[in-house]
Amino acid sequence: MNISRRTLGLGATALSLPGLVQAQPATIKFGFTAALTGPFNEFGEGINRGAQIAVEECNKAGGINGRMVALAEVLDDQLVPDRAVQNLRRILDNREIVGLMCPSGSGPTLAIADMIQADGRPIINPQAQTPTIVYPNGLDKPPRPNLFSVSISNTVESEKLAAALAQYSRVGIVHESTGYGVTGAELVRQELVKRKPGMRVSVESYNQRAQDMTAQLVRVQRANAEAMLVIGLGADFAVIRRNMSRLNMNLALFGAAGAVTMPYIEGAGDLVAGTRAVNHAAFGRRPMHAAAAKFVDLYRAKFGTDRWYGQDAANPLISLAATVGSGYDCINLLIDAIRRAGSTNAAEIVRALDQTRDFAGATIEKISFTPQNHVALKLEDLGTYEMLKRGDRVVLELRD
Repeated sequence: MNISRRTLGLGATALSLPGLVQAQPATIKFGFTAALTGPFNEFGEGINRGAQIAVEECNKAGGINGRMVALAEVLDDQLVPDRAVQNLRRILDNREIVGLMCPSGSGPTLAIADMIQADGRPIINPQAQTPTIVYPNGLDKPPRPNLFSVSISNTVESEKLAAALAQYSRVGIVHESTGYGVTGAELVRQELVKRKPGMRVSVESYNQRAQDMTAQLVRVQRANAEAMLVIGLGADFAVIRRNMSRLNMNLALFGAAGAVTMPYIEGAGDLVAGTRAVNHAAFGRRPMHAAAAKFVDLYRAKFGTDRWYGQDAANPLISLAATVGSGYDCINLLIDAIRRAGSTNAAEIVRALDQTRDFAGATIEKISFTPQNHVALKLEDLGTYEMLKRGDRVVLELRD
């Protein structure tokens, strides 16, 4: 198994948080497992970059009451649930780790959710969208007590997507056969039928990394769909878009947040023009809110206009929010909770997270949690974008 370990931040000053015993290490340590390599590394490496920026920013400002922070365990699971479980066991064996991020995807996160709940240390979800990650017994029941989320939940995303698709009478939904895809497709279908009872919705599934989706697309064609929604990841969306071109499918095309990423642009090229997608509105609004603009400047200073940021310095790709920005917010929320708790005790950090009110995030302008609500993102935090070709660049414009 390909496992990488990275450490950021240097050992620090004497202990200074009230209530901490001198036997504890001076450095406050965080850890997580994510897809750092492999076909879906845009997600894992993205949240890793965001976490790095948060750690560096905190340490430059003097740390938490003089104590430095560090990413002490960052392990590679390649978006494979079994690897995520193995990695998390190793992370949890390190008792110096006081806070964690969830893996970069619903499959791995569902695989480790019970483990981290039993452990009790605080963990924040940057990307996984399946509602049962936070609410395993249903949305009307209490959340996992130590698991919080800044991700785009399927429940909120389905409302935004259904609002955009409700203008049509016949819609096709093509989704990956994972928990993320199955749950997302069903929630959108339910929301569409609720909004427009006479709507015809055809649903097709595919396996991640399939190299041809022609059969599924032909069935969508035969259903006379006027619009089609893809719920999956960018590399697979590129295959679907190329297959559509060969079939001369000219319907309105929509993508969920996980689909419209750099692998989609790289894999489908000029064909991406006209694709519409739901994602964080923060980086598409002008002016950006202060925390978003600050984060964008920090990213560009450290990494430049790379594949996560995009080629246009003035208009970062929306996937920068869903990947890098989410990792940045997760670590900053842990830092803020530890600072307010005055402790690295797990129960006290969780209690502080439950009391988070209007925290200024990069991806979500105001992040709040309560003991009953562990999902920060709201409907107004999402926007609908359209992908446009301008010269040799693909840009995304916020439509609503």
